[in-house]
Amino acid sequence: MTVLKAQGVRKIYSLKGSSGYQALEDIDLRIEAGEFVGVMGPSGSGKTTLLNLLATIDRPTSGQIEINGMNLSKLSDKELALFRRRGLGFIFQDFNLIETLSVKENVILPLVLEGMPPHLIESRLNPLAEWLQIHKLLGKRIYELSGGQKQKVAIARSLIHQPPLVLADELTGNLDSKSAKDVMDVLKEMNERLKTTVLMVTHDPFSASYCQRIVFIKDGRLYSEIRRSSNRQAFFQQILDALSVLGGTYNDVPFTRA
Repeated sequence: MTVLKAQGVRKIYSLKGSSGYQALEDIDLRIEAGEFVGVMGPSGSGKTTLLNLLATIDRPTSGQIEINGMNLSKLSDKELALFRRRGLGFIFQDFNLIETLSVKENVILPLVLEGMPPHLIESRLNPLAEWLQIHKLLGKRIYELSGGQKQKVAIARSLIHQPPLVLADELTGNLDSKSAKDVMDVLKEMNERLKTTVLMVTHDPFSASYCQRIVFIKDGRLYSEIRRSSNRQAFFQQILDALSVLGGTYNDVPFTRA
């Protein structure tokens, strides 16, 4: 089953005094249920623009995006907001957690907004918190947590409403090496155990090596694609080789984690 399908997607940003800036051109992308796909590319290649379009935060200039069979171009802004809340899970580099709420309140927020009865909320929360090993943190405030713990809370929040697609944006960018490995191990298990479909934008070869497939973008176009067919260490080297051919700026890439 196809969870995400993008066809002929273009994005042009209008600029005063010019014909505009084309951030994406003719993007065709298909992601099947249960896949773990990474998107990589140099700074300015269009990764963030693509993620914003897929997340329904922005609309393409032309082309079509379908998620779980829903044609996003046919939805109003109000319908898109509702779809975003129900049909997508988000994991961000800066966590996007609400500091004034407890861990539990942050995780269950999507279900509270949907008006789900408390007993059903608890039935979803408890096994998820146990699995992610955050059950002892549920009563704590966000400022009491480490970076790795915050990211696990963000993962729990992204999964609590059981979305067909989870979008991750540089989710290890603010973490140290150990925390990054712990979070990526969780994401990999989430994909394999829960069959969650994941699309992750990253500049980090270590994080990308957990994916089943990597799509590379350069100058707003799909440039190449590689699939993991062997162990993660070998795939990590494949990614480094692909990035060296791709070019661009990767000065901030932590090459030593794998």
